[in-house]
Amino acid sequence: MLESVRHLEQVAHKWNINTEDVLLIALNASGARSPLAKPRMRFRLRLDSRPDQPMFLILSLGRQDSSFELDEHELNLGGVKVGEVDGIEDDDAVLGYWRNGTKMLTLNSNARSQCTGCVFCPNTLEDASDPKIGALDLSGYLAALAANSGVEDLSAVETVTVCTGCFLYEHLAVEHLTEVRSAMRGNGCTGTLHFLSSVLTSEEGMDAAAGLGPFHLTLTAECFTERRQILKESKAKLTPAEMVTALSRAKQRDLATDFTYIVGLDPIEDAIENLKHFVPVTTTFPRFQTYQAHNPFMDIYRTPGSDTIEWHLTMRRHLEELFLATGLRPQWWQNYRSPWCFTFAGEDLAGAKI
Repeated sequence: MLESVRHLEQVAHKWNINTEDVLLIALNASGARSPLAKPRMRFRLRLDSRPDQPMFLILSLGRQDSSFELDEHELNLGGVKVGEVDGIEDDDAVLGYWRNGTKMLTLNSNARSQCTGCVFCPNTLEDASDPKIGALDLSGYLAALAANSGVEDLSAVETVTVCTGCFLYEHLAVEHLTEVRSAMRGNGCTGTLHFLSSVLTSEEGMDAAAGLGPFHLTLTAECFTERRQILKESKAKLTPAEMVTALSRAKQRDLATDFTYIVGLDPIEDAIENLKHFVPVTTTFPRFQTYQAHNPFMDIYRTPGSDTIEWHLTMRRHLEELFLATGLRPQWWQNYRSPWCFTFAGEDLAGAKI
């Protein structure tokens, strides 16, 4: 995808995009060769070109065909150092973790590792370290997490995100979300309850969500073509029109709305034709994630052409055209696989705040 630092600079100049964003797209899409004996790791990266702006990444390793190489200390492209690495840890399914400092808490509170998942999901590569937290344990777990993070309570937390793949039915999701909201209140948190899922879609479900206080629904759309082959059943059964309807129901109740989408699974024409219908029912910038193939088997799901940097930059430009007028913009701390980090359609972004 990128052969060398010189190739990176040539591509960035041709497309008039900063080199860092081009590098991060290629890195996420290509993965890296590594002596580390794990298929997938999370770590902090300081690019040599912006050493004062550290960023988190979660990356596929063991990709012997990649021009990137990563070890415990540095990231290289074509044998040339481009960044420094630290804080490496196994990307297992932890119960909870922070983003944006301690302003956003993500919970895998419903046994994520038990989900059979979709073909692009790394869960099958991870250790099953996330047993379901019972309702009686949630409040205590949040209190312990606050204490371990050096904060008195969760009153300053702006968002608690429930990110899990195991809710087969809407009513089970609503029950769990009600328990999470109760635990939040018990720890002084009145912030937004954020839910990533494909099961919350009905009028009744949206009414229930609206009754839980500030609420943000991220619908897990993922892709539009080959859905039955790529996605688990609870996602695959939703049509694009039904997804738009679900987001519209949420927006009508003044819930925050967006969606996840994996860049690299659909042909560009199919992606844009469907995505244009999502724009009017989206109130925060969607989670566009560069497709990461964790092994050669997962490579077969790439749409033709998406193994080139030019395909990804073309897709990025089309997505910018879709969302430019909305004023919505991506933030790297929300999405470590984003096609944007430092710029969007020529505009400077806040950068890689973690």
